[in-house]
Amino acid sequence: MTTKDQLSLRLIGLSDYRVVCDGRDIGRIRLAHERPDMEQWDWRVNPPLPIPSWCNGSSPSLEAAKAAFRTAWEQFYETLTPSDIEHWHRS
Repeated sequence: MTTKDQLSLRLIGLSDYRVVCDGRDIGRIRLAHERPDMEQWDWRVNPPLPIPSWCNGSSPSLEAAKAAFRTAWEQFYETLTPSDIEHWHRS
């Protein structure tokens, strides 16, 4: 198992989660309360590194948001160099 596989959620609000990898925050998943007419979960990969625009989005459920986040995180993680990972771990 690599670091990219070790994701967990930490509840920080009523429907707001930090996504944690290797003890470090790497993103967020939250219910978009500003859209009361439909359930929508926003997610964003955001470790302290330059992040491509495709590393965020919206999903119709928490489970779908978790799956989309994991897919984006795994794709993003594969692009990291050893130097990027070292910078992330020092931040």
